[in-house]
Amino acid sequence: MRKLLIVEDDTSLRKLYEAEFREEGYEVTSVASGEEAMEQIEASPPEAIVLDIRLPDCDGWFIPELLRELEMAQGVAVIVMSVLDPDREMIKLNKPYAFIQKPFDMGEFLHLVERSLATSGK
Repeated sequence: MRKLLIVEDDTSLRKLYEAEFREEGYEVTSVASGEEAMEQIEASPPEAIVLDIRLPDCDGWFIPELLRELEMAQGVAVIVMSVLDPDREMIKLNKPYAFIQKPFDMGEFLHLVERSLATSGK
């Protein structure tokens, strides 16, 4: 089963994403903050992370940066999502698999995560 971590502070969106990915056969863990995300990543590294950039306790870009520092980034596909326009500099620096702007089509989103796992070899 494919392990996915969803990092989204909006409870209704987090539950929606979680339900959609579970229906598609993913093993899903979802959290609402950067601190919870790092605890989860250290306890049980996921194959992919769906990451909201605007989090209550940190800038979400902190997570891919920390993954690189901990040498955990290789093989973990990070899909960044935000209501904000893409920050080209942060994307260039952090190299997520993809950036998707909210609101988005759920079918497109599911396909994007599936492609990220196929590309990463997981």
